[in-house]
Amino acid sequence: MILGYKDPSVSRTEAGWKVEILHEGKSVSRLWIVDRSIRVGAAVVTVGGIAGVGTDHEHRRRGLALRVLHRSLRLLQDEGYDASFLFGIADYYDRVGFATCFPEHGFAVDTRQAESVRSPLRTREMKPSDLPGIRTLYRRHNRLRTGSVVRSRAWTGFPMGSGWGISGILRIVHARGAIDRILGYVLYDDVSDGCRVAEVVGAGDDVNGAIALFLGRRAAELRREWVTASVPGDHPFAVFCRSLGYRDETRYPRCAGPMGRVIDVTRFLAALAPELANRWPDDAPQQLSMRVDSDSITLTRRRRVVSVRAGAAGRRLKVADSALLMQLAMGYRDADDATGAGLLVGSRGQLELARALFPLRVAHMWWPDR
Repeated sequence: MILGYKDPSVSRTEAGWKVEILHEGKSVSRLWIVDRSIRVGAAVVTVGGIAGVGTDHEHRRRGLALRVLHRSLRLLQDEGYDASFLFGIADYYDRVGFATCFPEHGFAVDTRQAESVRSPLRTREMKPSDLPGIRTLYRRHNRLRTGSVVRSRAWTGFPMGSGWGISGILRIVHARGAIDRILGYVLYDDVSDGCRVAEVVGAGDDVNGAIALFLGRRAAELRREWVTASVPGDHPFAVFCRSLGYRDETRYPRCAGPMGRVIDVTRFLAALAPELANRWPDDAPQQLSMRVDSDSITLTRRRRVVSVRAGAAGRRLKVADSALLMQLAMGYRDADDATGAGLLVGSRGQLELARALFPLRVAHMWWPDR
């Protein structure tokens, strides 16, 4: 214990946990853990999202934030979480095992081109009664999107737009008739300095065209040259906008940005089992022994179901560390890349199976869930 500072304390909150260090009865260093479930393809991983990490100015440079982080990781282990996620500053969180595990996506379409789109569909403002339909549409369109958050029945709407402290406005694409069906939606920032999209869901040219037209008109009213968004390049809205001509920027932060950490290797791989079963080739060996850090694990596939157990015998596929495992699982790196870097070592058959189990993927988490 640093002289004068107590060990970090833990308290339960409505959304998760608060971990903090008290000094003379006052919180001087703290973070919050938010309960989340994140998709990895068809699998769902239980994570503790770390947010609000901070130390009061006069108490900095004493290692307090690291103590709070270490206590948080022990808490996540004890409480049975599979992994942890955060959005971090550069060259800090890697020291406690976090690794950048998906990129950031930037998107911009010319306002004049968006304004030129024609669609038979129209948009309207969201009504409170739309929330169940919005949740259903989100689930349908993101059910296999690695990095997306699972929104439960308790989900009550969007807490923010495309950044912390920025509110969003939701616009619905609908089909008029006996039932006012929700066909798509766009969440955009309630600001006047740009036309920025925080989340979009839509399929088909008519739906995406209606969204593009609305955004183009809004950007024109704001006298902005571009409609911008955080949208991955394989998203249906981005694909639609290819015909309009758009700019796409994918950023891969170094030791920063979207970062993940495996909390328990066996639990993490067990959570991934449904997706690993989908990826496992029928003609590949039906068992794979792995060593990650000091953990030995065996994956076994029977009747297209993968089971995971601790312990392994015989030759094992050596994964350099759990940080690499997180990057492989999220599709940020693939087996060929890791093998070439000397971080994945095994027999020819093991490496071929690893290539099938850990391909590159376009992961994305929508801003309102961060």
